[in-house]
Parts: sequence; C-alpha cells; structure tokens
Amino acid sequence: MRFYEEDFALFDRDYFQFRQMKEFTPTLVEGVKAEYKVRWDAWKEFVALCQQETFGFGKPKVESWTNGWQVRSHFWAFYKGVSRQDSASMVAILLNKNNFRIYLEWHAYRSADSVTSYEDHVKWVQFLPEWIRELNIDVSTYQIWTSYEDEADNFVGLADYLEEPTRFDELLGISKKWLRIGRIISKEEALKVVAMEEIVRETMMELAYLYSKTESFE
Repeated sequence: MRFYEEDFALFDRDYFQFRQMKEFTPTLVEGVKAEYKVRWDAWKEFVALCQQETFGFGKPKVESWTNGWQVRSHFWAFYKGVSRQDSASMVAILLNKNNFRIYLEWHAYRSADSVTSYEDHVKWVQFLPEWIRELNIDVSTYQIWTSYEDEADNFVGLADYLEEPTRFDELLGISKKWLRIGRIISKEEALKVVAMEEIVRETMMELAYLYSKTESFE
C-alpha cells in the first residue's frame, strides 16, 4: 500500500475539537467525520498488512480516529511481542501531517500495568553498538528523538547521536520522558514509496533486536 497527499492533508487543519468545528465550521463537521472514518479504515488495513511476514509480533492494536470530543492529529498503532502483551514496550507506527514513523516506544499510559519497568525499557540504549554491528544497520536511515518533542520534527540522526550519546543521558533517568529510535520518513519521501508495508516490516524486524533488550531478565 502507499500513502497519498490526502492522507497527510487529513491532519492539516485548524480545528480538531468537535466543539470548535461546530462553532467555526459547522457545515463541515459531518464531512470531516466521514473522511476520517474512510481513511482510518484504510489505515487499519495497512496496519494489519504490515504485520504479515514479520516474526514474533502479536495482533496489532489501532488507536481510534476520535477520543469522543475531537478527531486525532495523527493515526497511531502498535505491535507487541506475542509473549509480551503485558509490557509497555512496543514498536509503533504513526502518520501525521508531516511524516510517517516506525519506532521503538514506551507506552506511558499503560506503564502502571506493565510487567516490565521503565528501567527495563531504556536498557535498549546500551545495545546500540551491538545492534548496529550484528544486524549491519544503516545508521543513516534511523533517527533519535525524545518524548519531549512528541510529534515535532525535532530529532537527530542516529549517526549524530552516536557521536555524542551523552546529550540525552539526563532523560534516561526521568520515567516521564524517554528516548525513541526509529525511522522518520518525510511526507515528500513517503509519497514516493509504492509499498510502505515492506519498509515497515523490515524496520520492525530490525527494531525487534532492541525491543528484545527491553525485557526484564531477573
């Protein structure tokens, strides 16, 4: 499957809250809902397609296109290992108005119920050199960013991070903020990709190595 300009444009809007839309653009509300639902259905198909031909990941979970009082500023889904459904560590994918992302994530909202801790999760950072060496990772395709930035385009290339890894050390001691690693594919580049699910599968299997290091081995 591929993304089109309209997939990104869906999230490029002035109002996300239904209250605001009803106040400022009342004639557009039902059309916005309908468009979100159509594109979200396509997103669900894409999410399922990405899991095919991967190894060890369970059925994906897809975030709804609305939380009841507003439409989302992105589409989001995540994959967890078959035996790790009770852990807050996962591999996620996200589509917003600017880019598409595949990345290792800590599900903070579920951390209280997680059988593994935040301290377990951040152990992946220690295995970066081993991961790059063992899997022959092309560091130019990966980026590092933090949960401070959320969806902002404020990230560094993995190669740059490796030259100065201590720049984020302080974050690793704060359980409410953490590092993310993955591929951030700009809208312009994503529009050129004919089969995005192939990139997702490849990245998921590469990230699976680091994902395995987020378990508790005690």
